[in-house]
Amino acid sequence: MEIKEISDDKMPLVKKLICIFFIVSMVLGLAMFVLLICFNFAGVFTIQTLPGTKYENPFTYPGWQAIYWGVGEMIIQGYTEFTFDIFTFLGFLLPFLAILVCFILYLKWRKRRGTNKKKAILEFVMAGTILLGSFLLFFCDQFSIMNASQVSGSYQNYYTEYLLKALNGEVSFSKTAYPLILLLIGILTALVKTFNGLLLLYQKKLGNAAKKGN
Repeated sequence: MEIKEISDDKMPLVKKLICIFFIVSMVLGLAMFVLLICFNFAGVFTIQTLPGTKYENPFTYPGWQAIYWGVGEMIIQGYTEFTFDIFTFLGFLLPFLAILVCFILYLKWRKRRGTNKKKAILEFVMAGTILLGSFLLFFCDQFSIMNASQVSGSYQNYYTEYLLKALNGEVSFSKTAYPLILLLIGILTALVKTFNGLLLLYQKKLGNAAKKGN
């Protein structure tokens, strides 16, 4: 009976916390989903080169060029700056799919009894993929530099003609604020989802303890 009484005392508080963190977790999850989509169109890094060169006026690359195909200011036949990058692609795709699938399943199981473990696993999956994706996309500039250095077959070598010089101070190559914003919100979302998952497991543990007390 003592175990049952302890469980009964804690259960109302745990239920309230789960209700609160469910809302916070879902809001942050949706925010991350939107941010991931917007990453494709937001500026993620900027290049500027010396006067008289192609990028004397700063050009900010949208995220899709860092992920799929870097063409610079315009698409020119036979000219490539970056090719498809598997790291930034996974950084976008894994959390995008995880949030989409897990969010639907979570809502489906939300009010079903005995699904706490399943919902906790969904939260942990989202937390892990969001954290991984946020870090991969944060380093999109570094992955793009590595990618550009390996491009071959382009009629002009972007890496040696522009990027390498900009990296060496002629004039600049820098990341925008968007990848950092994505990383910070990704870390916060992962922490909240992890805590919510632990709460769900704790509620299940209290419920089992109460049953044994009977």
